[in-house]
Amino acid sequence: MVRRKIGVVNISTNAPSIQPHAVSTSPKHGFWTGFSVGCAVSLVGALLIGVIVVIVAMAAGLSTARDEARAAYATSQEQQIAAGQAIAAEAAAAYAAQNANGGMADTDPPPSASPLVDAGGDADDADDETMSVDELAITTALENEDYDTAERVAREWLARNPEDPLARAVLQMVRIERAVAAGDIASADALLNEARELALELDPFAALGVADLWIAEGEPARGLAIAELVLKSTTGTTDDARFLRGSALLIRGIAKAELGDLAGATKDITESIELAPDEETAADWQQYLDQIREKSR
Repeated sequence: MVRRKIGVVNISTNAPSIQPHAVSTSPKHGFWTGFSVGCAVSLVGALLIGVIVVIVAMAAGLSTARDEARAAYATSQEQQIAAGQAIAAEAAAAYAAQNANGGMADTDPPPSASPLVDAGGDADDADDETMSVDELAITTALENEDYDTAERVAREWLARNPEDPLARAVLQMVRIERAVAAGDIASADALLNEARELALELDPFAALGVADLWIAEGEPARGLAIAELVLKSTTGTTDDARFLRGSALLIRGIAKAELGDLAGATKDITESIELAPDEETAADWQQYLDQIREKSR
C-alpha cells in the first residue's frame, strides 16, 4: 500500500474519497431565536415611534402655546394703545376747550393764585384748585425728575401765553427746582431772587428747596431766612397748608441747630412733627429731632 504524506496527515490511496458535507446554515433552535429577535426589533421600533409621536406632540403643543401667547400679547398691546389714544384725545379736547374759552373750560373754576399748589389757601379755595394740561404734564415730569421735559413744556406754555403770569411763574419754578437738583446753589438763589423782584407767585416748596440747599452748602443763616419768609406767607388750615408749614418749620429747625440754637431747633422740629401728613413722614422728621437731642446732651 502506497501512502502519500500531505502535511502531517497520512491518507491511504485506497481509502474512499472524502466528500464534503453540506454545512447547515440554520443554527440550533433557529425558529425561537429569530422569533425573539423579531419581537425585540418590533418593540424597539414601537418605542421609537412612540417617542417620535410624543416629541411631535410636544412641539405642536409648544407651537400652539407660543401662538396663543403672541396673540394675547398683541391683544394687550392693542388695548393699551387704544387706552392711551383715548386719554390723549380727552386731554386734547380739554386743551381745545380751554383755548376756546380764553384758557378756561366751561366747567373750570377760577385758577389758583399759586402755581401748581395752593398751599396757603382756605378749605373752600382748595376745592377750587384745578390744573391745566400743561400744569399736569409739568407736575408729572417733576415727580419723575425729568427736568428737560418739565422745562420744555413750561417754555412752550409761556410762548403761547407770554402775558400769563402763571406760565411765567411755573417756568421760573421749574428752573429753580432744576438748579436745586443739580446742587447749583448760585443759580437757584439767583432765580429765587429774580422771582421775588418780578413778584412771581412761586410754589413755596421750591423756595424751601433753596433753603435746604443753602444749609447743605454750610450757609444755615441763608436757609433760615428763606424758611422764615415761607412761614410768614403760609396761612390757611388745609392739609397742604399744614404740610407746608411743617416742612418750613423743619427746615428752620435744622438751620437753627446748625447755628447752635438747639432749644429753638427742638421747638421747631417738635411742632413740625405734629403737622406731618402721615406716620412715615413724622418718623422721618423725628430722626432730626433725635439727632438734635443727642447733640444737646
